[in-house]
Amino acid sequence: MFIMDTMPEISIVIPAYNEESRLPKYLDSILTYFAHKDISCEIIVVDDGSTDSTAAVVERFMKQNSNVKLVRLPNNHGKGYSVKTGMLQASGKLRLFTDADGATPINELERLLVAIKQGADVSVASRALHDALCTVSARLHRKIIGTIFNYIVRALTVKGIHDTQCGFKLFTAESANIIFPLQRINGFGFDVELIFICNKKGYKIKEVPVNWAEVPKSKVKLFRDSIRMFIDIFKIRFNNSQGFYDIH
Repeated sequence: MFIMDTMPEISIVIPAYNEESRLPKYLDSILTYFAHKDISCEIIVVDDGSTDSTAAVVERFMKQNSNVKLVRLPNNHGKGYSVKTGMLQASGKLRLFTDADGATPINELERLLVAIKQGADVSVASRALHDALCTVSARLHRKIIGTIFNYIVRALTVKGIHDTQCGFKLFTAESANIIFPLQRINGFGFDVELIFICNKKGYKIKEVPVNWAEVPKSKVKLFRDSIRMFIDIFKIRFNNSQGFYDIH
């Protein structure tokens, strides 16, 4: 049993919608990873109005692990809303959000931690940067659509980041406390918005190559959600023109 009595070194936020089948394996891997590390952590699972047994799965883990927490949303709001909710309740000195499917193994956190130790305020995992030690496994059409989307993002919204959409991003507490209250997009386009706000606030972002493997039963519907994310790009531009990101 993992018992945590003090403020954690790191908070792990996991948005989850109908993840009863994939979440247990990933939670097990996270708990096993930290059991062998001298790092205290809290794990916050945000159940985004699931209609399956996602909440019950988390509650079973909570009985044996005091650092596992559950936040239940009565209705489905979207991944962005879930991540924001979890991040605003997190108390760690560092705060990671990661997808419930475990496509990015939790030990890839070590790569992001190096970037933070070297001075970055935000470290984002990337499937687009090449590294001889990293392998990215995804279907061809997913790679093609992802490449096109990120090209458009760099042209219209944020520059210098080759993969905005990988669901594995690490923030210092200071940057998280400024960035997430300003987040307005609830859907999958929220990643772009976060990076845009980071740039606007002058935070140092480091993109880091990671191992990543596509997991069956993905919640992302590439064509439908790509269109929604394109719309979100223009929402970000509109929000910026209205001064919504100028608070603080």
